[in-house]
Amino acid sequence: MTTVIPALLFIFIIFFGFIFIFFTVKVDKLDEDARNKSSEIDGNLWDRAFQLTKLVDVLNEKGIEHDIEAPNINAYGLGMSTLLQSTSSEELDNKERQLRKVMKKHPELESDETFKVHWDKFQTARSELMKSSLAYNKSVNAYSNGISTFPSNAIASFHKKKGKMTFAYIFTDLNYEKKDSE
Repeated sequence: MTTVIPALLFIFIIFFGFIFIFFTVKVDKLDEDARNKSSEIDGNLWDRAFQLTKLVDVLNEKGIEHDIEAPNINAYGLGMSTLLQSTSSEELDNKERQLRKVMKKHPELESDETFKVHWDKFQTARSELMKSSLAYNKSVNAYSNGISTFPSNAIASFHKKKGKMTFAYIFTDLNYEKKDSE
């Protein structure tokens, strides 16, 4: 009997250790996936801002008057908060609206190869941003669900992991703006 209690205690400790490690890895994997998806958003925002600076450069080279302030691409980097990412998306879309107004006044831009290349990349970056924001929100929901159930919630609390905010910017179709905004 004296050897049974230490053996049971040893088995319990091994079992508890296994459960602790298993759920720590699970929580860390969900957290890592959400961080990776957030990094994709950061990259898409940077690319979109970079392409906008190139488009503004073309406007300036051609002497076309505009109010579009080229973004500081150094402000776009890895590790931006979700709120800052959403705000940046809105700012870039507002600048795109301004750019579309300039394009309507200057249809010759459509025949400029440099402008077309950067415009296409600018639009592609927006599409990729939409895709990566959906993937991020999906991974954040999986993370939040994963750390809300026992025993994952105890492990997450032990490692001081908390819920994450979702990417809250709603992408609208910028091709069809209201007539009064022109």
